[in-house]
Amino acid sequence: MDFGWTPAQRAVHDRMRALGAEADAAAPDERMRVLARGGALGLPIARDLGGEGLDLVTTALAYEGLGATLRDGGVLLAAGAHLFGVALLLARVGTPAQQRAWLPRMASGDCMATVAATEAGAGSDVASVQARAERTAAGYRLTGEKRYVTWADRADVYFAIARDGGEGRPGGAPARGLTALLVPRAGADAADAPRVRPGAPLATAGLRGARLAPVSFCGCEVGPDALLGRAGAGLAVFQIAMTYERALILAFRLGAMERALGEAVRFAREREIGGQAIARHEAVAHRVAQMKLRLETSRLLIYRAAWELDQGHRGQAEAALAKWHAADSAVLFALDDLRLRGGAGYLEESGLPSAVDDALGGSIHSGTSDVLATVVARWLGL
Repeated sequence: MDFGWTPAQRAVHDRMRALGAEADAAAPDERMRVLARGGALGLPIARDLGGEGLDLVTTALAYEGLGATLRDGGVLLAAGAHLFGVALLLARVGTPAQQRAWLPRMASGDCMATVAATEAGAGSDVASVQARAERTAAGYRLTGEKRYVTWADRADVYFAIARDGGEGRPGGAPARGLTALLVPRAGADAADAPRVRPGAPLATAGLRGARLAPVSFCGCEVGPDALLGRAGAGLAVFQIAMTYERALILAFRLGAMERALGEAVRFAREREIGGQAIARHEAVAHRVAQMKLRLETSRLLIYRAAWELDQGHRGQAEAALAKWHAADSAVLFALDDLRLRGGAGYLEESGLPSAVDDALGGSIHSGTSDVLATVVARWLGL
């Protein structure tokens, strides 16, 4: 087992680290464009489809580099939803025609994608979605309301999950099958109402750069080429998307935690009370050591999950473990970082309360800890 990096992998990491610094210095509304120009949105996409053809372990390392210098966790979350939640899914289950039509533009950032799955009554239990994909002579008609959609008002295409058309089962129970569709935002005739209506970004406590918002699908007419996988098998398609997303969506947090750890070590060495650095106090030193432990265990789980997927394995349990542990670790990490500084850490100007809010958001998207624990338990046969 090799725990080292090749010169080529280090070069990718360093390039993404520099790109993250460039994006961090840009205005918030320009950051995604900076990432797109720098190639961050197509790293694992095949070269003949506009990407760099990197393996997922190297892609995770690249996003670790981005997170080390770009402090906007929201925009990195949106980039991850685009790349890991949709583009990699297309590369895995899309037809050759779908891949040629979408992936080059997704890799360049000319077409931004996102996942539209959560509803008012279907968050953790995606099988309970009520949006409907009714079959028509020309393809499908999608109707429904989605919530908490990342990058909703700026996305060009939505990976949507809806209940397959039909009258449902006796007693009002919903039909069994779900259908996965790739729904373009544009395309309605000028005289018609827009077929996709994103709402205004929500006032979230953290991850504001992710621009979470509701999306209404108002009888969207799409052709048969919008179907991902088989009709009625959308849940399996969604699980593949979530496996990629869970494995990689928090890779940027590794860089963010590494940066915060370095700052915490410097603070503990330089901050003095009674003429003695607080690092000399065992309680402080242990807190920082625990931060290091959380970083390294998160790193191992994320790279293990990426490796499993690179090997062609299903990787569902490994991805769930990676996202579960990294998300929980990021919250505890941010809290310890704040506590280390006492009252000064509680000031907004320190940036630490915002870091806590961002980390809390990471414990919700792509599956809560309870959902991920259930995934792992099922893989254990429980």
